[in-house]
Amino acid sequence: MIYNTVFPMIEAVGFWGMRFGFRLLDRRFKTCNDNYTNKTTVQQYVDLYSGPVFFIHYKYGTMLNVTFVTMMYGLGMPILFPVAVVTLLILYCTEKAMVYYSCKLPPMYDEKLNNSVLALMTYAPLLFLGFGYWMFSNH
Repeated sequence: MIYNTVFPMIEAVGFWGMRFGFRLLDRRFKTCNDNYTNKTTVQQYVDLYSGPVFFIHYKYGTMLNVTFVTMMYGLGMPILFPVAVVTLLILYCTEKAMVYYSCKLPPMYDEKLNNSVLALMTYAPLLFLGFGYWMFSNH
């Protein structure tokens, strides 16, 4: 769970560093001017400076992982609840910054992905109750 807390920041800094490095390589470390480039086509320039595609299904997977692990083991290890809150807050802030400042315009998603994630989230309280009962009733 602690890894899930710090990984979004590591990922954001890593991708930013890669993009900055590739741009410096394109300018051959000569200048900081973004208008100077060695790319020969507009599409190559746009690919270099536009940023990565934002894939929301990876973010949903992280949210589901944090939620289900917290609900499954939370009553046995109560420290998971504040760790989950911090993890989701960092994930929210990092991904919001990535969407605004780093990534391309996200593709148009329909409501099916969101509805399927919300349908899966309805099972988290059942895990919480089932495993909580097992943890408290076990001698």
